[in-house]
Amino acid sequence: MATLQLRSERKTQLIDVTAAVRDVAERSPGAAVVLFVPHTTAGLVTQASGAGATHVAADVESAFERLVDEDASYEHLDEGDRNPWSHIRAALTSSSLTIPLVDGRLALSDLQAIFFCEFDGPRDRTLLVTVV
Repeated sequence: MATLQLRSERKTQLIDVTAAVRDVAERSPGAAVVLFVPHTTAGLVTQASGAGATHVAADVESAFERLVDEDASYEHLDEGDRNPWSHIRAALTSSSLTIPLVDGRLALSDLQAIFFCEFDGPRDRTLLVTVV
């Protein structure tokens, strides 16, 4: 298992981790890569990236902020939490992803990328990567 250390810069931010995951996958033989986020206010998605899709991550970030209003009433605030909306945003993503490997390479399309989704930044985060 490899541990990737990430640092987010904004409260809501998609961070492209494809290259780092690809590096781990190409160093280890296996049939798939399993990614896991050990945080309750962050997640993972695969989404479009690259030529013709350079603004997709920013659009997804904005959509999360519109969909889950930080000014709404949350019971979790009564428990002393300062970020209940970040838990809800994380619930809309995945805490783990499995991506097949074909000839040792991630089986992503040319426009697909793996994004770590930060919903309570900025902060240091961990992404666990296992080749199976």
